[in-house]
Amino acid sequence: MRRLMTFALAALVALAVTGLAIAHGSDTKKTSPVSASFTATPTEKTTTVTCTGGDGTYNITRGSYEGTATGSDAVLTGKITLRTKSVVNTTTGYGYTEGKVTLRDADGKLKAKAHLIAVNTQKGILNGFLNGRVKEQGHLLANFSAAFNADGSSLSGELGSEAPIAPLNSAIVTSGGCERSESERKTEEHSKDEKSRTESRSTKS
Repeated sequence: MRRLMTFALAALVALAVTGLAIAHGSDTKKTSPVSASFTATPTEKTTTVTCTGGDGTYNITRGSYEGTATGSDAVLTGKITLRTKSVVNTTTGYGYTEGKVTLRDADGKLKAKAHLIAVNTQKGILNGFLNGRVKEQGHLLANFSAAFNADGSSLSGELGSEAPIAPLNSAIVTSGGCERSESERKTEEHSKDEKSRTESRSTKS
C-alpha cells in the first residue's frame, strides 16, 4: 500500500484575504498590499491517475499549467507557471493541492516564485496560501482562490482580492493511503514502457 503524507490545513485566514509584499531592505521596512488575477491551461505534462481509499476513489493529478497573470502593478504581471500535485476525492470533492508557482517577464526572466498550498472543495475549487518572494521587492505572502472551468481546460484565480471564490477558508484533515487497481497499475506501466521506447527511438534517430 502506498502511503500518502499526513496532511492538515486549518484556518486559512491569515492576512484577511489580502496579498502582502514585504520588502526586506537594509534601510527601511515596507509592507504593501498587492493583488493579481491569472488564467492558466494544462500542458501535456499534466497527468492523472486514480486510487482507492477508505472513503472512495481519489484522483491524483500532477499538473503543469501555463498562462498569464495580471497584477495591480508590474511586479505581479507576466507569464505564470504552476506545477502542482492534487489529491482529490472524486465523490466528496475534498482534497488538497501543493506545488510551486513562478512568474516571468516577456524575456523569460524570473520575477517571482512561491510555494502553493490549498484545500480543494467541490472538486475544482481551491482556497489556499502562497509563500514566496518577488524579485527586488521582498517576501510575498498571499491568500488566493482559484477554480477550474466546467471541462477542466482552464484554471483561473486571484490573490489579494476582496471578493474571493467561495467557499473561503476551508479546512480538512486527511491521512492514510490508497491503492490503485491492478488494471490501473498495468496501464501506467504500459505508458512508461511506451514513453521509454519512444525516447529510445528518438535518441537513435
